[in-house]
Amino acid sequence: MAQQEILDKQLLTQYRESLGDEGLKSTLTTFDQIIQSYANLLHEAAKQKHEEQLRSQAHKVKGACNSVGLIKLAALMEQLEKESWEWPQAERLLIEWADSVIPHRQQLQQWLDEEAH
Repeated sequence: MAQQEILDKQLLTQYRESLGDEGLKSTLTTFDQIIQSYANLLHEAAKQKHEEQLRSQAHKVKGACNSVGLIKLAALMEQLEKESWEWPQAERLLIEWADSVIPHRQQLQQWLDEEAH
């Protein structure tokens, strides 16, 4: 998957221009701190097959991902939030999202490191 499909570089560039490198790093630190608890709540809602709770949590995760330019991760959450699905499909989306968080976050870090030079 190409990097431009994963990251919203325009948004990230705007953040760098307005917040500076340190401000953007601080935003990402906050994201890193909250995303695990959000993921735990997603997992719990899926485990209990609580659709309304899963959709609500997917909305929060989507917003968190969009706020740091992780648009592919946000798109997966938007599918959980808004589209109609059966539980096996929802579980596959959750697995795909969970498997993608670290590599996508690493690509974001790589982009930041490259832009900082």
